[in-house]
Amino acid sequence: MRRMAFVVCLLCSLSFAAWADSLWNGTWVLREAHPGGQLTMNVEEVGTGWKVTYKVVGPGAPGASDSFLMTPLDGKDVPVLIDGKPSGQTMAIKKLDSHHTVNVTKFQGKVIGTAKAELSTNGKVITIETEYPDSNPGAPAGKQTAYWDRK
Repeated sequence: MRRMAFVVCLLCSLSFAAWADSLWNGTWVLREAHPGGQLTMNVEEVGTGWKVTYKVVGPGAPGASDSFLMTPLDGKDVPVLIDGKPSGQTMAIKKLDSHHTVNVTKFQGKVIGTAKAELSTNGKVITIETEYPDSNPGAPAGKQTAYWDRK
């Protein structure tokens, strides 16, 4: 009887862990309008990490490129690929717990942004607060908050 109770508890805890991780899985849509279309992000669990794919979709985005990365969620730099080719950009994503990540984005080795992401308790919204350094060309320095809704 004790053995059966242990097995049931073990299975419940494993399924809870899988459920918690799977909250990130799926397609997410950026609330803010993106020039030329809608920006989507697809998160897929791959082993202990994630495959993240970004895509601009919509009538204003013919021939848009897909960007993707494979991260082990350990905070180490991984290349961001555009149509399968290196872009010069890397991301270092670290999963802090089932609802929080931190990401350092670099271009050609230079930090261009540090982002903290929080998945809502109901699993329907990802809030990402990104801090951009003063030396980042093409983006205003300071903090920016973005909201991604589950599609």
